[in-house]
Amino acid sequence: MKIRVVIPNSSSEFTATQVAERKKAAFTGTEVDVVCLPHGPVSIEYAWDEALAAPYILEVARKTEEEGYDAVTVDCAMDPSLRAVREQVSIPVTSGGESSFLMAMALGTKFSVVTVLESTAKVIRENLQKYGFTSRVASVRFANVPVLDLVDEEKAAQAILVEAKKAIADDGAEVIVLGCTGMSPLARKLQQELGVPVVDPAAASIKLAEALAAMGLAHSKAAYLTPPDKEIR
Repeated sequence: MKIRVVIPNSSSEFTATQVAERKKAAFTGTEVDVVCLPHGPVSIEYAWDEALAAPYILEVARKTEEEGYDAVTVDCAMDPSLRAVREQVSIPVTSGGESSFLMAMALGTKFSVVTVLESTAKVIRENLQKYGFTSRVASVRFANVPVLDLVDEEKAAQAILVEAKKAIADDGAEVIVLGCTGMSPLARKLQQELGVPVVDPAAASIKLAEALAAMGLAHSKAAYLTPPDKEIR
């Protein structure tokens, strides 16, 4: 099985810090190809960033299907361009946010998301409402750590821990979802500290992609209609 993980920013330096975790998340025998975008913003933290990255996400996803991959993951908890990618391709498409929310709901009755910034939290709240998951959400909090600053793992972990502990003690969360795939290297340490399941969105997206591909399933084209060829001027 071949899965392409698309980190939807243009920072090859940041992507290099994430590759090992993505490969570790997959089953033995699954080939995981981790790429970033050829152009676009160096991080995804605002809806504005999503809009700038969208054409390049679509371009990489199209090439992924053409090159014979079994699935593609959009490696971001904000789920940028998820519907558009599913409309464009027929192979399974998963994403960090949606995959981790689905997994969290199998692990407890209420989950909280701890993401990077207030702007990211706003987008995630909107997505949770769109997906119909809000009845299972205790809270969406942010650690006030920009994506590219996550490379300082000790400092980032402490900021995330503060918000996660509040989510458990004050909001009633039974599961914590990390609201940024760049937090992936911190997931195990955070789970040990918190004593509740901590869902890594990057790993969740890869595992769901593996499961769908193995089952011969992909998104319904009755839900994600294929757009016609259209002149773009």
